[in-house]
Amino acid sequence: MTTMRAMAMAMAMAAVGAQGCASARPWMPLTAAPTPAATTLVWVGRGECERMENGAWVRRPEYDYEFTVEQRRNGARWDSVKTMRRLHPAYDGGAGERTQVYFFRQDFVGADGGVRGALTSSLGTGEVRGDGEFRQMRMELAAAGVSSFAPFDRYRISQTYDYEGGRLTELVELNRGATPWVRNRETATLYAPHRFDVAPSRVEARP
Repeated sequence: MTTMRAMAMAMAMAAVGAQGCASARPWMPLTAAPTPAATTLVWVGRGECERMENGAWVRRPEYDYEFTVEQRRNGARWDSVKTMRRLHPAYDGGAGERTQVYFFRQDFVGADGGVRGALTSSLGTGEVRGDGEFRQMRMELAAAGVSSFAPFDRYRISQTYDYEGGRLTELVELNRGATPWVRNRETATLYAPHRFDVAPSRVEARP
């Protein structure tokens, strides 16, 4: 790696790290009352990272993460909390702290047989669109708190909800305008309310 390229990469990582610092006090929907929810879904999954390098997508497993999303759906308003954990030993802190929490609020209205709405989040604000059953969702956000040196200025998020299969697939893209920089491919399993007839875990008695 040339000295100039190394300096450019260091500046890019510093910019992303600055975003992580800016998120130390992220937007969150404050309330003194319990958050209402007609339906609560919990998704547990993993994201795998790729970065555009020299015109090609390159896997960056040190930036992979595990995540959970608590999604409270109350009519036309959804409130979600996403927790991410980067556990790879080689993670260098380039995307902020190893553990991060983000809040999302979506306010929907009907639109041509589907839905659209305003999106407010810890990452920034933008718009969400989807079909009438909330199976295919698309979001775009202007990145908030990102340095002008950062190699991205927006997030694009594409979601596919397979409710019958209990599966969510998601593509999270970090772009500068139409130029891609990083993308994360996420898959998650749905955990809905469930009752157990007996304790789900137990210590086996020794013979």
